[in-house]
Amino acid sequence: MAEKKPPIKNRGNQSKADEKSARLKKMRKIKNFIKWTILIGIIVGILAFLYTSGLFDICKIEIVGNAQITQEEILELSEIKLGDNIFLCNKIKTKSNVKTHPYVEEIKITTNLPDKIKIEITEKQKAYQIEVEGGYAYIDNQGYVLEISSIKIDKPILQGFVTKVENIIPGNRLNQDDLEKLNYVLKIIKSSEEIQIQDQITTINIENKNNYILTLQNLKKVIYLGNTSNLANKMLYIKAIIEREVEKEGKIFVNGEFNEGFEPYFREELNN
Repeated sequence: MAEKKPPIKNRGNQSKADEKSARLKKMRKIKNFIKWTILIGIIVGILAFLYTSGLFDICKIEIVGNAQITQEEILELSEIKLGDNIFLCNKIKTKSNVKTHPYVEEIKITTNLPDKIKIEITEKQKAYQIEVEGGYAYIDNQGYVLEISSIKIDKPILQGFVTKVENIIPGNRLNQDDLEKLNYVLKIIKSSEEIQIQDQITTINIENKNNYILTLQNLKKVIYLGNTSNLANKMLYIKAIIEREVEKEGKIFVNGEFNEGFEPYFREELNN
């Protein structure tokens, strides 16, 4: 039997097929290049329009939530100006700049297209004051120094603090020892609200964390509170003594250990 030979391939046809495939690939590449070039051109055109068109120039900057900080201060810190392009407003940088102000707690920036920006400020609140040379340093609940002023405000004066006076400047915070005591002061203030004497507290001596001393100047009373244990019971005794000793000047002692038999008492101050 004669040996069967393999079929002979048509090399001419194969070459034509390869050329056709190469041409198709080249055409696809050209089409893709043209497509992406047009797309990029459109994007560039849109961006150029957004960044250069006067339609998006800022014509109004609304500032809300500020009471202690002037609008001029906020605008200066924000570095946003009327006439700036709204899309070139760097919100991250603006927030960072404005938050350097001691009174700023939080800031929110909203862009209202095409030409308005809204800046919402949440301010830190004065809770206490510290006597310093030439006036008073206002302090918030977190121990941040907000402002130095010659004006005494209607907030308790913290006495017996250990933070160095040279470190009491706006934007700084009280040192760690004072911050720990301040946490206890917050508990004292909250408990004092239960008997409605929080607005009567004029000074709080925090020198000894085992014996906080409150002065109620208008009621002519000084309270030796001790530490912050049994605050609820201590406040009930304080309320009862204040109501019983109306108009009398003196000291209220609730700074003993109740579980060891201590009984709160009042010592009248007799003025000769």
